[in-house]
Amino acid sequence: MWKCFWDWLATLPQGSASFVGTVTGSALGLVALLLGALYNARLNRRRDDRLRKHERQIIAVALHAELSSIENSLVGNAHDLTEKPPDVGGSFLVPDVMHSSHVFQETLPKIGLLDPVTTRKVIDAYILLGQYLQDLTLAGGRMRQDMPSGRRVVELPTALVSFSIEYHRRRAGVVKEALDALSPYLK
Repeated sequence: MWKCFWDWLATLPQGSASFVGTVTGSALGLVALLLGALYNARLNRRRDDRLRKHERQIIAVALHAELSSIENSLVGNAHDLTEKPPDVGGSFLVPDVMHSSHVFQETLPKIGLLDPVTTRKVIDAYILLGQYLQDLTLAGGRMRQDMPSGRRVVELPTALVSFSIEYHRRRAGVVKEALDALSPYLK
C-alpha cells in the first residue's frame, strides 16, 4: 500500500508533491496537538481530583476535631453532674459548648465536598448544638449576665439535674453520629 502511495507521489508534479507533503505534515501535527491536549486534560483532571480529595480530608479533619471537643464537653458535663450532683434547692451552671466553635462557619462553603449523608449528619449536629442554650433556658434555666465577654452560661435549678444529664447525653449521641460519619475521611 505504501509503495503505491510513493509511486503515485513520485509521478506528481513538484508543486503537487509539496502540497501533499504540507497536508500530511499538518495532519500529523494536528493529531499530535490533539493527543497532547487530551493528555494535558487528563493530567489536569487527576490533579484537580487529588486537590479536591485533599481539601475534603482537611475539612473532615477540622470538623472532626471541633466536634470531638464538643462531644467531650457534653459527655464531661453529664459525667460531672452524675458524679457530683449539686445541692438540693440550689442551682448549677452549664457552660455553652459552642462558645469556641468557629470551624463549622469557616468550612460551611465547602461542606458540599463531603458526601450527602455525612453532610446531613454534621449539619444536624450543629443545628442541635446551635439550639443548646435556647433549649436549656426553655427548660427553666436563665442566662447569667455576669460572665466575661464571649462566655455564656446557663444557671439551672437542681430540680433539672436529671434532665440536664439526659439532655447532654442525647446531644453527645448526635455529635457522635456526625463524628462516625466523618471518620472514613480521616484516613
